[in-house]
Amino acid sequence: MSCKITVTVLVLCLAFATLSEGMSVKSLGTELRCQCIKKESRFIHPRLIKNVELFPSGPHCKDAEVIATLNTGNKICLEPTAPWVKILINAILKNL
Repeated sequence: MSCKITVTVLVLCLAFATLSEGMSVKSLGTELRCQCIKKESRFIHPRLIKNVELFPSGPHCKDAEVIATLNTGNKICLEPTAPWVKILINAILKNL
């Protein structure tokens, strides 16, 4: 009887570990592919930008990605080679 309880507890622990690992990967926000299909290069005033996320190139995507969250809550991909985006990235990195 105690063998069945041990096996049940072990199965429950493994199931919990599997689910929690899956949720932790999802919560990181990491995608296994590029997130930006279309990139915006026109100037967006910094007052309209709430947050900026920088994703370096890697196995998930060959291109570096810059994703800005606007005050409206919309997310927009920025062209990392645009002059104003380079200035924005340098300002962010300088404040780290």
